[in-house]
Amino acid sequence: MGHKDYVRCSDCSPVSPDLFVTGSYDHTVKVWDVRVENSRSVLEVNHGKPVEDVIYLPSGGLIATAGGNSVKIWDLIGGGRMVYSMESHNKTVTSICVGRVRKENDGAESMEDRILSVGLDGYMKVFDFGNMKVTHSMRFPAPLMSVSFSPDCRTRVIGTSNGIIFAGRRKGKENVESGRVGNVLGFESILEPERRVLRPTYFRYFHRGQSEKPTEGDYLVMRNKKIKLAEHDKLLKKFRHKDALVSVLSRKNRENVVAVMEELVARKKLLKCVSNLDSDELGLLLTFLSKNATMPRYSSLLMGLTKKVIEMRVEDIRNSDALKGHIRNLKRSIEEELRIQHSLQEIQGIISPLLRIAGRR
Repeated sequence: MGHKDYVRCSDCSPVSPDLFVTGSYDHTVKVWDVRVENSRSVLEVNHGKPVEDVIYLPSGGLIATAGGNSVKIWDLIGGGRMVYSMESHNKTVTSICVGRVRKENDGAESMEDRILSVGLDGYMKVFDFGNMKVTHSMRFPAPLMSVSFSPDCRTRVIGTSNGIIFAGRRKGKENVESGRVGNVLGFESILEPERRVLRPTYFRYFHRGQSEKPTEGDYLVMRNKKIKLAEHDKLLKKFRHKDALVSVLSRKNRENVVAVMEELVARKKLLKCVSNLDSDELGLLLTFLSKNATMPRYSSLLMGLTKKVIEMRVEDIRNSDALKGHIRNLKRSIEEELRIQHSLQEIQGIISPLLRIAGRR
């Protein structure tokens, strides 16, 4: 009889062309002999979990099975007796393989067999089934799905769930003792090692790229200039309305002052700011109004504000000689504007009849 669920894996015996083994999600591993005519397995063992992988060990008398978070070794010659169970993974073991690694004993170098297992926990484990213990462990950045050696055991390849392949080639004898994690079992990466990522905490981060030369095919990317906010804009962002008004008044830029006032009007905070100004700050405001209130471009806003300032701060103006001086300056500016308006009206009275006569002709 065959398996009762998906057959997930199989392997051929290294010592006999007639024997092979299969593993299934029905938790069983079966040994088959093509010479048996009744199509029945000659041996069956129960792994206890869905079997993800099964391999023959080089002797041909032992097999290793992977399923759940364990790797188990079985003695086929002994009737399917379990020899050892390795449970060093935290998640499902997805693949196992056998490879030969270099080992030195008392100065003599030899090659020994090891079982490599990988799992969804992202770890690769190296198992010495001669001494029945885990000798190495290596962490990868993603769940691992498969592992295999090249026929000469000089190249190891590991596949991950996100499509990345990690390939390593056995290093020369002079480089084996480097001791880095990436040199487990004397393997180094086939790819060039990645450069260390520079972070803002490193001094070299601020000097990166200064020695690079332009090459043909480079793209010129224009960087948008960072907008530097003025002091009054920063204060407005912090909702410090009075400080923003005082700051822009001290700069004496009429466009910016009017812009800030319009923003405060939109926020309904202008009159409150005026009421909270001290004598010196109120003097700045009255100076600005005396110079700019009569300008046609700003008069619609500033004339109304001037009236409100005088109404709200009349007591402070009466008690301060400095503020009275600003009011006198404001009065002179308004009187001068009125004289100009009267002169313009007289000129208009002279020009209008002339224009009408010219229009009739």
